[in-house]
Amino acid sequence: MDLALGAATAVLFVVAGTIVSVPLAMAQLVPLVWRRQFPAGVLILIGGATAAHTALGMSRAIGFLPATIALYTAATHRSVLIRWLLCPAVGLLVAVASGVRHGPVEGLLMAAVIVIVAWLAGVERGEHLGQREEAERQRAEAERQRLERRIAERETTAAADRERLARRVHDTLAHTVTVMLLQTEALRATASLDPEARRRLDVVLRAGREALAEVRTALADGDERDSATLLSDRLAALCAAGLRMSGKLPDLGDISSVPIRAVADRLIGEAAANALRHGGPGSLLTITTARGDGTLMLRITSQSSSAARGRGEGTATGMGLQSLSREIEENGGQLTYGPLGRSGWRVDASLPTASIAVGTAAQ
Repeated sequence: MDLALGAATAVLFVVAGTIVSVPLAMAQLVPLVWRRQFPAGVLILIGGATAAHTALGMSRAIGFLPATIALYTAATHRSVLIRWLLCPAVGLLVAVASGVRHGPVEGLLMAAVIVIVAWLAGVERGEHLGQREEAERQRAEAERQRLERRIAERETTAAADRERLARRVHDTLAHTVTVMLLQTEALRATASLDPEARRRLDVVLRAGREALAEVRTALADGDERDSATLLSDRLAALCAAGLRMSGKLPDLGDISSVPIRAVADRLIGEAAANALRHGGPGSLLTITTARGDGTLMLRITSQSSSAARGRGEGTATGMGLQSLSREIEENGGQLTYGPLGRSGWRVDASLPTASIAVGTAAQ
């Protein structure tokens, strides 16, 4: 519409024979393109050119059109100086120039009516725009406050759930572990034990104290320890309790995403704990890796000890691996597990070496 308006005004100037001075006509028409970006400057330029062109004999009917358009646009501006000082001043300049050229009635009065109508129409439009902007701002502010209230309510609910869970853990697990530690310490202090039995009790005590410390850290909502450090400590405790490992822990440095690396470390720890729990002391854990295109293939196998095979124990598929399977899938990987021969168990994981978008993984 701006282009059409400018083109129509230019055609009217040419057809109506309004142009007396081509440079002044150009000064009236061309700046209209920038009247929204620079309303004050455009109004001054077009108003001055219109007054000068009128003084040279320009026809007032069509010649005032660029000035009224610029005046209307400037009057919608939020600036008080532009709206109530600059616009009347430029309108007065155009009216006086018309009065000097065409007389008080045909010139001054008619020009004054035209510029006043354009000015007041722009002022009214500006007020309307300001009210609409204020209404939109108030709606945005109300929506922001509603969003903040919803977030606060969710955080309050989550905090209450965490506190309730913390109380339950404190009243059950922490007390139970504390009793186990006290009884084990009493047994070590009073019973006649050989060195191997004392070593086993020391392993139990160390694992119990670490478990109690982890529970207290979780209840205090403290910073989570590095997953690699936790895995190293966990494997050391499991090996002290009788788990055997074939070779060293493989390097997982290909995984750049912290969440995926944490899941991989927890998966190894869970598989190692299951191997000792269900295979007994002497169980052998083997961890191998293979690199693919943007993925790391992790295989964990375990072989039960001869004593466990004699009792016919198997490996359970509890909540640990099921939970890890869901978490790995959410991060773009895949986890499979199952029996390996008559006395073994295998866990195969395909892990992306870089993080992916959560929304993409969820889809």
